[in-house]
Amino acid sequence: MLDIEPPAASSPKAIPSLRNNFAWTFVGNVLYAGCQWGMLSALAKLGSPSIVGQFTLGLAVSAPVFMFTNLQLRAVQATDVNAECDFADYFTLRILATLLGLMVVIGLLPFAGQSSAVRLVVLLVAISKCIECVSDVAAGLLQREEQLKRVAISLMIRGSASVVAFTLTFAYFRNLALSVTVMCGIWLAVVLFYDLPNARKLIGRQATFFRFDRRTLWRLAMLGLPLGWVATFASLNVNIPRYFLQHYLGLADQGIYASLAYLVVVINLVVFALTQSVTTRLARLYADGEIKMFVSLLTKLTMIGVLIAAVGVPLTFLVGRSLLTLLYRREYADHVGLLALFVGVAGLTTIGSFLLCGLTAARLFRAQVPVYLAAMVVAIAASAWLVPRFGLIGGGYAILLSSLTAAVGGFLMMYRILGANWR
Repeated sequence: MLDIEPPAASSPKAIPSLRNNFAWTFVGNVLYAGCQWGMLSALAKLGSPSIVGQFTLGLAVSAPVFMFTNLQLRAVQATDVNAECDFADYFTLRILATLLGLMVVIGLLPFAGQSSAVRLVVLLVAISKCIECVSDVAAGLLQREEQLKRVAISLMIRGSASVVAFTLTFAYFRNLALSVTVMCGIWLAVVLFYDLPNARKLIGRQATFFRFDRRTLWRLAMLGLPLGWVATFASLNVNIPRYFLQHYLGLADQGIYASLAYLVVVINLVVFALTQSVTTRLARLYADGEIKMFVSLLTKLTMIGVLIAAVGVPLTFLVGRSLLTLLYRREYADHVGLLALFVGVAGLTTIGSFLLCGLTAARLFRAQVPVYLAAMVVAIAASAWLVPRFGLIGGGYAILLSSLTAAVGGFLMMYRILGANWR
């Protein structure tokens, strides 16, 4: 359905089909998501909700910071079909921005809780994010060349090796900080011995990874800054209810909320796989003036979100309780309604993600900022109102309202942009 081939004359290189790229990206991301969930499940089975809460708190603190400092350079890189900037520019800016992000997280540690063990876990999760950032810039180069098979293999190696080592370490030592340290070591090894060598093959042995051209770096940073804000707002939209839940209910309930939310990450990563696969293709269609093909592909993609909500929500009520008991513990199964709500949110998020993917492909980065800013304001207001009154389900309703705001805003923005092109 989505296998749209590029024009034969557009590039002298053989470009993999969209179906092939999606297949590899889908498998890689689903396996990686399964491994990430496997670590969370191991903590839930072998530890306690409070231990899960420590780990998810580390993610909730570090994710928004690195979402901003990343400046979504991978999306900028993937849509740079005319190679306006070299890989060295992207790599240098990513390293500088990642170091800045790490310093920000260190500055936030005093606010992460009174326990030194919790602060240490937050710091180690932030270090894992730094390693992930370096991997991501190599993946951006491969994505621009539509060589997503190599990106998928990296995810498979990183995910499978880390879940085994993380689980065995925690099972033996019952030490979360040590388990995260082992995970960081495995991720670093994959970056050094697989990701960066793949990037080297594309840029050539004589090319350098670093180039400090102040004007180029500033221009690239300003280009990615709107997407940095977008990614930050999007990450905050997901995490804001968790902050309110921890404040009003504590780490244990926040851990249950995060564990249920993580079950729909597989859906989100399918969407992520598709956006990675189609972003460069959409960018080429838009740049070549093929607006009808652009709209047709985008419409097919957004309908996936409708299908997810229509099928997933009733299915969750049928099998959700037994699934939660099997994957976690019986105490988690009492919140099957919240899980169904998260599936509905995943459908709305899918629609919004593809609409904003279209804006990214058109390199209309600034147009996305007000959409996600509005969604963040809704998330804050709804969480402040609903969480103290309804607890966990209140956090679910808050994220639902935020996702609805992003989907509607993305549709209105895309309609306005494409309407101008059609005229």
